[in-house]
Amino acid sequence: MQNNTEEFIKLLDKALQIAEQTRKDKQPEFKHSERLNNLISALESIKNKTLIGKLEASGGISTLGLSREVADWIEPLDSPLLKAVGKIEEYYQKYL
Repeated sequence: MQNNTEEFIKLLDKALQIAEQTRKDKQPEFKHSERLNNLISALESIKNKTLIGKLEASGGISTLGLSREVADWIEPLDSPLLKAVGKIEEYYQKYL
């Protein structure tokens, strides 16, 4: 389980890095700044819950809702940020 958690944290960190870079690159005129900021907060919250052992298990069924949220506003749909949150969702369902 420890290895799964470490890998999950790495995926979260990668997504956070991409999201922060997106925020930096797109300021101040980015029309989805609030949604991007909400995503960053959600990723940080998930990371903190994971670190303290409070993240609810997926059971192979639940998702975190990240991909759906990002897909609603990100352009293009093959963006690195959407791919990163997709990897988080996939890993969460398979291993946590």
